[in-house]
Amino acid sequence: MKLGKLNYIYNLDKHHAANKGYYRALVYDAVEGKYENLMITDGEMKKIRARANKNPEDTAVASWLDRIIATIRLF
Repeated sequence: MKLGKLNYIYNLDKHHAANKGYYRALVYDAVEGKYENLMITDGEMKKIRARANKNPEDTAVASWLDRIIATIRLF
């Protein structure tokens, strides 16, 4: 399964210099063999998306199972 869920978390009680929110994902690192929490700012997300758009040959494609799960919203 290649499909994951990316959540946007709003900073409700934020410092005046803090971002309005951040993206959060729990992923499994197959190399290290452990789960890892990723916290990504809006600026970092723009860079990540630009890199993926620039290198489409390196991106993952959702499998038929991923599409079914996303359609019935089990994930």
